[in-house]
Amino acid sequence: YRSSRSSELPPRSWTPIRPHGGVQMGKYSEQFKLTVVKAYLEDNMGFRMVARQFSIDFSLLRRWVANYKSHGHTGHRKPGLRYSEAFKRSVLEHRREHKLSLRQAAAHFGIGDPGQIVIWEKRHYSSGTAPYVPARRKPVAMPKKPYPAKPVTADDTQKTRDQLMSELEYLRMENAYLKKLEELKEQKRRQPKKP
Repeated sequence: YRSSRSSELPPRSWTPIRPHGGVQMGKYSEQFKLTVVKAYLEDNMGFRMVARQFSIDFSLLRRWVANYKSHGHTGHRKPGLRYSEAFKRSVLEHRREHKLSLRQAAAHFGIGDPGQIVIWEKRHYSSGTAPYVPARRKPVAMPKKPYPAKPVTADDTQKTRDQLMSELEYLRMENAYLKKLEELKEQKRRQPKKP
Protein backbone atom coordinates (compact mmCIF):
# COMPACT_ATOMS: atom_id res chain seq x y z
CA TYR A 1 0.00 0.00 0.00
CA ARG A 2 1.44 3.34 -1.03
CA SER A 3 0.48 6.64 0.47
CA SER A 4 0.98 8.87 -2.56
CA ARG A 5 -2.26 9.38 -4.50
CA SER A 6 -0.57 9.59 -7.88
CA SER A 7 0.81 6.06 -7.70
CA GLU A 8 -2.41 4.46 -6.46
CA LEU A 9 -4.36 2.26 -8.82
CA PRO A 10 -8.08 2.77 -9.27
CA PRO A 11 -10.12 0.30 -7.19
CA ARG A 12 -11.28 -1.73 -10.18
CA SER A 13 -7.69 -2.58 -11.13
CA TRP A 14 -6.93 -4.31 -7.83
CA THR A 15 -10.37 -5.64 -7.00
CA PRO A 16 -10.92 -9.33 -7.74
CA ILE A 17 -13.59 -10.03 -10.33
CA ARG A 18 -16.16 -12.65 -9.35
CA PRO A 19 -16.95 -15.47 -11.80
CA HIS A 20 -20.38 -14.04 -12.64
CA GLY A 21 -18.84 -10.70 -13.58
CA GLY A 22 -19.48 -8.59 -10.48
CA VAL A 23 -16.86 -6.77 -8.49
CA GLN A 24 -16.41 -7.73 -4.88
CA MET A 25 -15.62 -4.80 -2.62
CA GLY A 26 -15.18 -4.57 1.11
CA LYS A 27 -16.98 -2.08 3.29
CA TYR A 28 -16.20 1.57 2.71
CA SER A 29 -14.99 3.83 5.49
CA GLU A 30 -17.27 6.54 6.83
CA GLN A 31 -14.75 9.16 5.67
CA PHE A 32 -14.80 7.81 2.10
CA LYS A 33 -18.62 7.79 2.08
CA LEU A 34 -18.75 11.39 3.31
CA THR A 35 -16.23 12.46 0.67
CA VAL A 36 -18.28 10.87 -2.10
CA VAL A 37 -21.60 12.25 -0.81
CA LYS A 38 -20.19 15.76 -0.47
CA ALA A 39 -18.72 15.52 -3.98
CA TYR A 40 -22.20 14.67 -5.26
CA LEU A 41 -23.93 17.45 -3.29
CA GLU A 42 -21.38 20.17 -4.05
CA ASP A 43 -20.36 19.46 -7.65
CA ASN A 44 -23.89 19.37 -9.13
CA MET A 45 -23.09 16.22 -11.09
CA GLY A 46 -25.40 13.22 -11.46
CA PHE A 47 -25.25 10.01 -9.44
CA ARG A 48 -23.70 8.06 -12.30
CA MET A 49 -20.94 10.58 -12.99
CA VAL A 50 -19.88 10.86 -9.35
CA ALA A 51 -20.10 7.08 -8.91
CA ARG A 52 -17.92 6.56 -11.98
CA GLN A 53 -15.43 9.13 -10.68
CA PHE A 54 -15.05 7.19 -7.40
CA SER A 55 -15.42 3.72 -9.01
CA ILE A 56 -18.51 2.70 -7.05
CA ASP A 57 -21.99 1.59 -8.03
CA PHE A 58 -24.39 4.51 -8.46
CA SER A 59 -27.16 2.80 -6.46
CA LEU A 60 -24.78 2.66 -3.49
CA LEU A 61 -24.17 6.40 -3.83
CA ARG A 62 -27.93 7.00 -4.00
CA ARG A 63 -28.37 5.11 -0.74
CA TRP A 64 -25.56 7.06 0.97
CA VAL A 65 -27.01 10.40 -0.18
CA ALA A 66 -30.51 9.46 1.03
CA ASN A 67 -29.12 8.47 4.43
CA TYR A 68 -27.06 11.64 4.62
CA LYS A 69 -30.10 13.80 3.87
CA SER A 70 -32.28 11.91 6.38
CA HIS A 71 -29.82 11.44 9.23
CA GLY A 72 -26.84 13.69 8.59
CA HIS A 73 -24.44 10.78 8.17
CA THR A 74 -23.92 7.96 5.69
CA GLY A 75 -23.36 5.14 8.14
CA HIS A 76 -25.92 3.02 9.87
CA ARG A 77 -26.15 1.10 13.07
CA LYS A 78 -22.97 -0.56 14.22
CA PRO A 79 -22.53 -4.08 12.87
CA GLY A 80 -23.61 -6.83 15.21
CA LEU A 81 -26.52 -4.89 16.71
CA ARG A 82 -29.88 -6.54 16.20
CA TYR A 83 -33.17 -4.85 15.46
CA SER A 84 -35.99 -5.59 17.90
CA GLU A 85 -39.19 -7.25 16.70
CA ALA A 86 -41.13 -4.11 17.65
CA PHE A 87 -38.80 -1.99 15.49
CA LYS A 88 -39.15 -4.38 12.55
CA ARG A 89 -42.94 -4.31 12.86
CA SER A 90 -42.96 -0.51 13.02
CA VAL A 91 -40.82 -0.32 9.87
CA LEU A 92 -43.20 -2.64 8.00
CA GLU A 93 -46.29 -0.78 9.20
CA HIS A 94 -44.80 2.64 8.38
CA ARG A 95 -43.83 1.43 4.90
CA ARG A 96 -47.32 0.06 4.26
CA GLU A 97 -49.15 3.14 5.62
CA HIS A 98 -47.03 5.66 3.74
CA LYS A 99 -46.57 3.48 0.64
CA LEU A 100 -42.79 3.83 0.68
CA SER A 101 -40.34 1.97 -1.51
CA LEU A 102 -37.73 -0.26 0.12
CA ARG A 103 -35.04 2.40 -0.39
CA GLN A 104 -37.22 5.15 1.09
CA ALA A 105 -38.12 3.08 4.15
CA ALA A 106 -34.48 2.09 4.70
CA ALA A 107 -33.37 5.73 4.47
CA HIS A 108 -36.15 6.88 6.79
CA PHE A 109 -35.21 4.40 9.52
CA GLY A 110 -31.44 4.36 8.88
CA ILE A 111 -31.33 0.71 7.81
CA GLY A 112 -28.17 -0.07 5.88
CA ASP A 113 -29.52 -2.60 3.43
CA PRO A 114 -33.03 -2.19 1.99
CA GLY A 115 -32.98 -5.92 1.28
CA GLN A 116 -33.20 -6.48 5.02
CA ILE A 117 -36.75 -5.13 4.96
CA VAL A 118 -37.66 -7.75 2.35
CA ILE A 119 -36.45 -10.48 4.70
CA TRP A 120 -38.54 -9.03 7.54
CA GLU A 121 -41.58 -8.88 5.26
CA LYS A 122 -41.20 -12.51 4.22
CA ARG A 123 -40.98 -13.61 7.83
CA HIS A 124 -43.74 -11.32 9.07
CA TYR A 125 -46.21 -11.93 6.26
CA SER A 126 -45.64 -15.68 5.95
CA SER A 127 -48.53 -16.00 8.42
CA GLY A 128 -50.96 -14.83 5.74
CA THR A 129 -51.18 -11.04 5.99
CA ALA A 130 -50.35 -9.48 2.64
CA PRO A 131 -47.40 -7.06 2.52
CA TYR A 132 -47.51 -3.72 0.74
CA VAL A 133 -46.21 -4.11 -2.77
CA PRO A 134 -46.11 -0.95 -4.88
CA ALA A 135 -48.20 -1.35 -8.01
CA ARG A 136 -46.08 -1.56 -11.12
CA ARG A 137 -47.39 -0.42 -14.42
CA LYS A 138 -47.36 -2.93 -17.21
CA PRO A 139 -45.42 -1.80 -20.25
CA VAL A 140 -47.70 -0.77 -23.06
CA ALA A 141 -46.97 -2.49 -26.34
CA MET A 142 -46.95 0.08 -29.08
CA PRO A 143 -48.91 -1.08 -32.12
CA LYS A 144 -47.04 -1.20 -35.38
CA LYS A 145 -48.00 1.64 -37.65
CA PRO A 146 -50.01 0.32 -40.59
CA TYR A 147 -49.07 1.42 -44.04
CA PRO A 148 -51.44 4.15 -45.19
CA ALA A 149 -54.11 2.80 -47.52
CA LYS A 150 -53.95 4.16 -51.01
CA PRO A 151 -57.07 6.08 -51.92
CA VAL A 152 -59.21 4.54 -54.64
CA THR A 153 -59.01 6.61 -57.77
CA ALA A 154 -61.06 6.65 -60.92
CA ASP A 155 -58.20 4.88 -62.72
CA ASP A 156 -58.55 1.85 -60.41
CA THR A 157 -62.16 1.36 -61.39
CA GLN A 158 -61.30 1.50 -65.09
CA LYS A 159 -58.49 -1.11 -65.01
CA THR A 160 -58.95 -4.32 -66.93
CA ARG A 161 -58.87 -7.74 -65.35
CA ASP A 162 -55.37 -8.43 -66.77
CA GLN A 163 -54.03 -5.18 -65.33
CA LEU A 164 -55.50 -6.00 -61.91
CA MET A 165 -54.07 -9.54 -62.02
CA SER A 166 -50.58 -8.31 -62.92
CA GLU A 167 -50.74 -5.70 -60.14
CA LEU A 168 -51.89 -8.38 -57.69
CA GLU A 169 -48.97 -10.61 -58.74
CA TYR A 170 -46.54 -7.72 -58.25
CA LEU A 171 -47.91 -6.98 -54.76
CA ARG A 172 -47.68 -10.66 -53.80
CA MET A 173 -44.01 -10.76 -54.88
CA GLU A 174 -43.31 -7.57 -52.96
CA ASN A 175 -44.98 -9.03 -49.86
CA ALA A 176 -42.98 -12.29 -50.16
CA TYR A 177 -39.76 -10.28 -50.58
CA LEU A 178 -40.45 -8.21 -47.44
CA LYS A 179 -41.26 -11.35 -45.42
CA LYS A 180 -38.03 -13.02 -46.54
CA LEU A 181 -36.07 -9.87 -45.71
CA GLU A 182 -37.59 -9.84 -42.21
CA GLU A 183 -36.70 -13.54 -41.77
CA LEU A 184 -33.08 -12.88 -42.74
CA LYS A 185 -32.85 -9.96 -40.30
CA GLU A 186 -34.23 -12.17 -37.52
CA GLN A 187 -31.72 -14.94 -38.33
CA LYS A 188 -28.89 -12.44 -38.24
CA ARG A 189 -30.07 -11.14 -34.82
CA ARG A 190 -30.16 -14.67 -33.42
CA GLN A 191 -26.63 -15.55 -34.54
CA PRO A 192 -24.05 -15.20 -31.76
CA LYS A 193 -21.76 -12.24 -32.21
CA LYS A 194 -18.16 -13.07 -33.07
CA PRO A 195 -15.58 -11.81 -30.55
